[in-house]
Amino acid sequence: MSDEKVLPSKAQVVIIGGGIVGCSIAYHLAKRGQKDVVVLERKQLTCGTTWHAAGLVSLLWPTPYLTYLAKYSHQLYASLERETGQATGYRQIGSLSVARTEERLEELRRSASMASVFGVESEMIDNKRLAALYPGINTEGILGALYIEKDGQTNPVDTTMALAKGAKMHGAQIFENVKVQKILTEQGVAVGVQTDSGVIHADTVVLAGGLWSREIAAEIGVDLPLYACEHFYVVTEEMDGLNKRPVLRDYDKGVYFKEDAGKMLVGWFEHNARGCPMSKIAEDFCFDEFPCDLEHIEEYLLRSMGTFPALETTGIRTFFNGPESFTPDNLHLLGPTPEVDNFYVACGLNSKGISAGGGLGMLMADWIIDGYPPGDIWECDVRRHHRVQREQSYIEARIPEALSHSYAMHWPFYQYQSARGRLKSPLYDVLKTQGACYGEVAGFERPNWFAKEGAVAEYRYSYKRSNWFDFHASEHLAVRENVGVYDISSFGKFEVSGPDATQALQWICAGDVSAPIGAVVYTQWLNARGGIEADITVTRTAENKYLITTGIGSLNRDWWYLKKHLSGDVQVRDISMEYACLAVQGPNARALLQKIVETDLSAQHFSFATGRYAKIVGVQVWLQRLSYVGELGWELFVPASDCVKVFSALQQAGAEFALCNVGLHAVNSLRLEKGFRHWGHDIGMADNLFEAGLSFAAKPNASDFIGRSAFLETKAAGLLPNRRLLQFKLDNPEPLLFHNEPIIMDGNMVGYLSSGMYGHSVGAAIGMGYVAVPALTADVIKGAQFEIEIAKNRFSAEASLRPFYDPSGSRMQR
Repeated sequence: MSDEKVLPSKAQVVIIGGGIVGCSIAYHLAKRGQKDVVVLERKQLTCGTTWHAAGLVSLLWPTPYLTYLAKYSHQLYASLERETGQATGYRQIGSLSVARTEERLEELRRSASMASVFGVESEMIDNKRLAALYPGINTEGILGALYIEKDGQTNPVDTTMALAKGAKMHGAQIFENVKVQKILTEQGVAVGVQTDSGVIHADTVVLAGGLWSREIAAEIGVDLPLYACEHFYVVTEEMDGLNKRPVLRDYDKGVYFKEDAGKMLVGWFEHNARGCPMSKIAEDFCFDEFPCDLEHIEEYLLRSMGTFPALETTGIRTFFNGPESFTPDNLHLLGPTPEVDNFYVACGLNSKGISAGGGLGMLMADWIIDGYPPGDIWECDVRRHHRVQREQSYIEARIPEALSHSYAMHWPFYQYQSARGRLKSPLYDVLKTQGACYGEVAGFERPNWFAKEGAVAEYRYSYKRSNWFDFHASEHLAVRENVGVYDISSFGKFEVSGPDATQALQWICAGDVSAPIGAVVYTQWLNARGGIEADITVTRTAENKYLITTGIGSLNRDWWYLKKHLSGDVQVRDISMEYACLAVQGPNARALLQKIVETDLSAQHFSFATGRYAKIVGVQVWLQRLSYVGELGWELFVPASDCVKVFSALQQAGAEFALCNVGLHAVNSLRLEKGFRHWGHDIGMADNLFEAGLSFAAKPNASDFIGRSAFLETKAAGLLPNRRLLQFKLDNPEPLLFHNEPIIMDGNMVGYLSSGMYGHSVGAAIGMGYVAVPALTADVIKGAQFEIEIAKNRFSAEASLRPFYDPSGSRMQR
């Protein structure tokens, strides 16, 4: 590394942090020809978290794209020594994950199925094979195990040094003992860094500062939801017979085992994880450790001895405790920050930095050079968290629980217990007394289902039919057959106004929003490549005023996208918490609402996709005739202060129709039956409108818009896309679908489900997902045999380009 502190005055990219991620980014930037790259490390390379990482390199990750990146990390680490001459200690020794419950066995099988989409080979094995692969293991209580032969481990320090050497070989510069004192900004743009050894001006600044990233970013107004926690492990004295032993994970005990130079490293993710405020980390922190609280770790040491009894008679050489940074959802923070341009972050590795480092370096380098990521990485996008999730009180409460959840069951619909109640609808208390079981999305409490007949409104998690399955069914069918009401106050709501509002939105929206006052336009925001950046509704409420609604999960991202692309004499306000929103949907929606709404709701006087102001019990409400569930219905935007009053009137009028409270789980299953997409699951920045079956929503003849050229180029080609979003329905009514299940076409794996739920109106589990097969027509689909793989078992399925419920859309138009 560079010992001299004579820094360049200018660089294309300055990277703050010399851990494995910072060095990997530099390596990949330099490999792509970005020669003017500088890495600044406050002390010595790897001295923060990297040096004490366990060095596990897993192929199995919780999401499809992260699995793809993990596979790349393996390929990179296997080739680094040959390229650089620096040994890495990388070995493909395999991994074993054991299950002690039927539910864990199901989870492992489902994970293995998902990973197979990307060619990650694995097999479920019995205890006899387990004992042969891992001599000395106590198999009592173990029901089965997942074996991944090509999983590996590496030496974190050596691997980082190899990446650093490779980066320098391709022209990057790395400086140790240089502390970044300040990120320099001008008019909201990062322009360089000030260090204790001078100033470097830069076109792009990348923060890969690990534990210190939150504090560094906060100084320029960027709030990263990061918090350090203590992480423990022990290393034994030397033991015989450990060579080439697979990594072993005993998830139900929260313990992992890794052979380490003839010794055994035993670590864990304990249920009572300890947060670690930055005040506990010394200013000169460098290869430091914390005292190891034996009382805190005793339970896990005993658990490890139960799994591998040889530990009972083996001494412990090292008791380790050190800090690592985590995020509220155990996923990384990556990409450009919306608050400051030309400022990227790559942090929040959640004790997975070594395994992720190679892939994240490639991803970030491509993002920086190309201006966009090479795949859909929304689950790790730094813009995904709502402002309340970035508050100190939230992260201090939530992140230790997220760490504790690392080895816990990853149930469908799982809800965290900490840091709850941060954002609430005005109806929160009312609906709670009526049986609402709440879930949280982006800090917002939402009623997911309603307990009835004295049942307790609490989740009992399962991969099978859960305790709320029948309640979900009754809510779903009430909307299809009668009428239901659901609270969607969590909607993001933006008001755009001003003389240039129409012109500004025409540039951002692919649809035509220059429609008459009262028009409700379903549209997308595209990127220059034609990818879908947002899926929204734009309502023209006045001549120069629009209401934009979007999902709570993408609210922060969409808010910044809107602000960044608006131009002219335009004002924009986030009015999300000023208005509640209620949806009244079902065949009897008109009859119910007409009793209390002071306007004509007949089909000839209130057509679909229009809205207007009207009064309900004296309250001025914006009503728009729209449906996300495929039925006759209206959405009511009500001033938050009047919401309880309006809801009470709705329920009184609805008694005649047996109005049903409906949760968001039913909304999800209803929209899936109707084939309606959900941004962040079924559509995203890497999907175009033709692949997603949404090309009808774009109006290129109305105006120019972002992505129009790419849209027209694809359209002009006149070819079917190489991948298409299809709907699926299982032939067997028993299995359940959630998401990420592989799609099999004529015996070949061709994709995976982006969404899944049980369709109570069609009597089977349904889902949607992209099928990567060229020239996929309705006739080809009809002649093919489709299956969905669930937990390594395949089930026949019907596939369709059209929704399974009301494909003509006539029910919404009544």
